[in-house]
Amino acid sequence: MSHLLCLILPVSTCLFLANGPHDIPGALAWTIPFWIVLLLDWRGPKAVHPAKAARSSLFYDGILYGLCLLQLANIWLMLDYVGKLPWHSVHDIGTGLINLIILRFMVGTSSGTSGIVVAHELIHRSAWVMQQLGRLLLCTVCYDHFFITHKQGHHPSLGMSDDIATARLGESFNDYWRRVYFGYFRFAWQSERSRLAAEALTGPLKLLRNRVLQGVAIELLLIALILTLLGWLPVLMFLYQALAAVRILEAVNYFQHWGLNEGRFGHSFGWVTDSWMTRYALIGLSNHIGHHENENRHFHEIAYSNQGPRLPYGYFVMNLWVKLNNASFRRMALNQLRLFRHSQLSSSR
Repeated sequence: MSHLLCLILPVSTCLFLANGPHDIPGALAWTIPFWIVLLLDWRGPKAVHPAKAARSSLFYDGILYGLCLLQLANIWLMLDYVGKLPWHSVHDIGTGLINLIILRFMVGTSSGTSGIVVAHELIHRSAWVMQQLGRLLLCTVCYDHFFITHKQGHHPSLGMSDDIATARLGESFNDYWRRVYFGYFRFAWQSERSRLAAEALTGPLKLLRNRVLQGVAIELLLIALILTLLGWLPVLMFLYQALAAVRILEAVNYFQHWGLNEGRFGHSFGWVTDSWMTRYALIGLSNHIGHHENENRHFHEIAYSNQGPRLPYGYFVMNLWVKLNNASFRRMALNQLRLFRHSQLSSSR
C-alpha cells in the first residue's frame, strides 16, 4: 500500500483548493503535508524493492487514472479559487497575495511531482488512449512537446553529446534550464518536420498531423478559454503553476544524469537513490536506470538498480538543493562521480 503515498500532495492540494479561500494562518497550515514529505525524503526510511508487484495491474492503473483526475480537478479548482479571491480592502489584498503564493506553491508542486510524473508514465504506455491522456496532462503545464523530445531525443541518445536532456559535467542548473527550455521545443519541431517530410504530406493535412502544432493549439485554446471565462489573473496563475511544475521536472532531469555524458566517469544510465518517499510518492520514478533499460515497463514492474553514482537524498530534497545551492550540489556530485569511477575500476580488476 506504500504506492498510495503518491496521493498525498495532489489530494492535499485538492482539499486546500476546494475549501478556500483561506485566511493567512489557514493557508500556511495547508503546506504542512509538503514539509512532512520533504522531511521523510531527507530522514525517512530506505525503500525495500520487491522482486515483483504485489497486486494486479488494475490496481496500479487505477492509481494512474485517479492521479489524472486529481490533476485536472486541481487545475480547475485553482482557476475557480483565484476568481473567488476578494480585493476590496488592504486586508483583502494582503490575504489574497498570501493565498496566491501558497496557491502557486501547492498547485505547482503537485503538477510537477504528480501531474508531469503521471504524464511521463502514460506517454511510455503502448495504448493510444493512455498516450493521449499523458499529452493532455502535459498540456496542463504547457509542455506537450516534451512527449516528442523525451521519447525521440532523450531515450535514444542518453548520455551522448547530442542528448539535450543530459546535464553536462560542471553545468549549473540555470545554464541547463536556459539550454533545455527552448531547446526541447526546437528539437520537437525539427523532429516533426522530419517525420512529416518522410510521409510526403503537404498542405493542411501536414499541419493537422504536426503533433507540436497540435499541442500548441490545445494550450493556446485553453489559455484563451480561461481568459474569456475567468479573466487575466487566473491565466497568470495557470502559466505560473505551469512554469513551476516544469522547473521541478527539469531539476529532476538535471540531477538524474548530471555528468554522465560520454562515460567519462564510468558507464551508467543515471544517479540512484533508495529513498522510500521518493520511490512511492513519485510512482517509481527513482528506478530510473531500470526505466532506461526498458522504457516500456510499467512503473510497478521496473526493477531497482544501484549501478550508478549515489544521491545522498531523495528527489524532493535534491530538487531544492540543485536550485537553492547549486555550487554545493556540483561539488558533491563531482566527488560522487569520482567514487563511482573508482568503484567500477576496482570491480573490473
